[in-house]
Amino acid sequence: MPEPPGQGRTSRLADGGAEAGSRTRRHAADAGKPGPMLGWGRYPAWVGVLTVLAAALLGAGFTVASHGDPGRALGIWIAAGTVAAGISVRARSAYTIIPVPALAYASAAAIAGLVHDRAVDISRTALTISATQWIASGFDAMTAATTLAALLALARWLLGMRAARAAYR
Repeated sequence: MPEPPGQGRTSRLADGGAEAGSRTRRHAADAGKPGPMLGWGRYPAWVGVLTVLAAALLGAGFTVASHGDPGRALGIWIAAGTVAAGISVRARSAYTIIPVPALAYASAAAIAGLVHDRAVDISRTALTISATQWIASGFDAMTAATTLAALLALARWLLGMRAARAAYR
């Protein structure tokens, strides 16, 4: 049977009909719930990896701008990126961040060292020795950032287990 004028599907939705009403009820129910700040803990693992890599590139940029060897500035940026990545990814995928700081530091130190020491272009042997020194100078920073990533992953896992047990009870 045809509907009276003005009572079509589009006007029912505009007036808050059944389909539109379920959407607004769902949003109203979610409005009172406290959500995570800035979406922390909701991102996939690849976002955390990119966060650490971006921090490594920023650290390499600051290292090159300061005309110094790779070291403290790069290590601080990597540690900060690791903490941000460890907090921002989902708890069940936080473990994927653990190997990233060391790899990011090694590549960023090599890039920053190449830009800083242009005289190394003489031979491959000199380049290899210099790259080894640049990477080795950040051993403490790589170890600290990797330990931070492992501790964050462990803490997120333990907190997730505790929340799961509390929800089960």
